[in-house]
Amino acid sequence: MRRTPAIALTAALLAAGTSACGGDDGGSRKALAADAPRATTPAPSPRQVTITVDGETTTAMTTGTTVREVLAQAGVELGRYYLVKPKIDEPAGDAIKVRRLLSAPVTRKIKIDPPVRRRKNQQLAAWTTRTVRQGRPGIKVVMIAYVRNSKGKKVKAVVAQKILRKPVTQILEIGPQPASVGGPVAGLNWAALAKCESGGRPNAVNPAGYYGLYQFSLQTWASVGGTGLPSQASPEEQTYRAQLLYNKVGGRWQGQWPHCGKYLFS
Repeated sequence: MRRTPAIALTAALLAAGTSACGGDDGGSRKALAADAPRATTPAPSPRQVTITVDGETTTAMTTGTTVREVLAQAGVELGRYYLVKPKIDEPAGDAIKVRRLLSAPVTRKIKIDPPVRRRKNQQLAAWTTRTVRQGRPGIKVVMIAYVRNSKGKKVKAVVAQKILRKPVTQILEIGPQPASVGGPVAGLNWAALAKCESGGRPNAVNPAGYYGLYQFSLQTWASVGGTGLPSQASPEEQTYRAQLLYNKVGGRWQGQWPHCGKYLFS
């Protein structure tokens, strides 16, 4: 009888198996192997795990290997939104932290203002600043969601954050900051002049374009080394530069403070 290819192939495989296993002896070995007991993996021993849920810490005995299994055995219900550390399907260590959320978390990028470090430099001109290194803002990612606070109220909070780029500190050098230029001009009644000009308010601003204790114009302020707005400078710097101005004009105060200058001599 003529054999089909499939039958021929099956016969060849059976013949090869018999010869490779050594005939009947091979069959006996297979039977013995089938009868041998299978090795079993022992069940994990119970261990203690610390679980912190929304700030409250408890301990539980568990045989769970993943965070999910441990929480299930401890009866911790997560709800729809939550944060878990380690992650839910990662191996559970000795401690698990859970934060249950009342809303879907929202992720935002936030700029971190660079810190500023100031150091004195007596070689600089008085009340001047020099930038030694420019600062650079950092960037962090924050996750925001509604949670319950310790009083049970629903509040919005940052539930997680990560620094993407650390800020670079700005370094400034600061010159001397004297409150007076010294000499005879220091003995004049600058407090009385300031009271007349601005009511003694360092941040006073006149819409006509005059600023600070002594009502400097921006042009006059710059002429004695001031930068920015006089009203944003410290009272000590304003007095220092007013005294510089007095000396610069040779004591002719009438052109600078025509109505209030007389109080310098009170």
